Amino acid sequence: MSIECMVIKEIDYLMESIELLFRIINKKSYQNLKMDILKRTDETKQAKISYQLDNLTIIQKDIERQTDLNNPDIKFYFTSFISENICIAKILYQCVRHSTFSGSKNDVKKFINKSMDSIKNDNSIELSFDDIDLKTSVFENNQKVTFTDRINNLECEPAQKWKLLELIEHSSKHVDILYEILEQTVVALKKHEKTLLELKETATEYWMEYFKQHSFYKLMNSFYNIKEDSYPSKPTFIRTQIMACNRVIFYGNDENIGDYHILDVGILFDCSYKVSKRQLTNQELSNGLKLLSDPSKFEILCFIRDKKAYGQEIAAELKLTTATISHHMNTLMKLGLINIEKSDNKVFYQMNKEAVNYLLEVTKNKLLED
Repeated sequence: MSIECMVIKEIDYLMESIELLFRIINKKSYQNLKMDILKRTDETKQAKISYQLDNLTIIQKDIERQTDLNNPDIKFYFTSFISENICIAKILYQCVRHSTFSGSKNDVKKFINKSMDSIKNDNSIELSFDDIDLKTSVFENNQKVTFTDRINNLECEPAQKWKLLELIEHSSKHVDILYEILEQTVVALKKHEKTLLELKETATEYWMEYFKQHSFYKLMNSFYNIKEDSYPSKPTFIRTQIMACNRVIFYGNDENIGDYHILDVGILFDCSYKVSKRQLTNQELSNGLKLLSDPSKFEILCFIRDKKAYGQEIAAELKLTTATISHHMNTLMKLGLINIEKSDNKVFYQMNKEAVNYLLEVTKNKLLED
């Protein structure tokens, strides 16, 4: 059964503005990114990548000139928080990023506030962080934990827990302040609309042509080592990201929850991107080691080291819920540490030894040989 793929053509100026302000405040320049990428890129792709990143550099410098970098609100919402890839603004907006929701400004605000209220009031939801998100998953063994305790259980500094507690408690106020900042940035960003549309359309057309000839299964095999015809058959939305040009993020991999998947693909990437082979940043190495140090994930990898197993089988062996197994698999998949294959209408998982070995080898080189 094929998966219906829709490539979204419209630019989400709010999402792009959040990413751009985040990069400006944290001094993540596109020029430095360009120099880093060109060192490890095939010569045939260098001209295109240089063109893309030179244009983003011009836009970044222009928006930076128009942004009050000493504004305490801008610093609060866009300075790195918990992880080098997360900020308060991204946490507020992540329910929109994880969905295809669209509407008026007031509709979006209500949607965000509803999501924050759900995190606060649903005591069955466990909170955690990965490299890019505040993660939510169902507690093992149907536990119920108060909101304050769930915040206290997070692995971060006390001051960061307090910020997060205050953010969720008073989300409506924070959404209003964030929108005031973003509306000014969107106006400035739209002055570069011609360039943005060109970059967006080039990437969008590439993926539209790709899906005329190839299936989503093939792409997931290329990106995440998932064997073809082994992925839950749900409609999938492909969103090309301009400012987050060097990231590929998949929101999905839960067979029981949600009506669709979303794949965010930075404009620098094509179908040859491969998680297990690309150069890992220090933050990604750290996150990979955190995955291996998590007892449940470590036990899962040990259990599927030399054999394939499906979700219910793993859950029964490790005494976890299938929802928890699905959550762990989604996290492991994003770093390419598992292979996924479908057989007899079941989705089987097996450790990707090549990717685990690569993670450990790069870590060893970073710590001992650089």
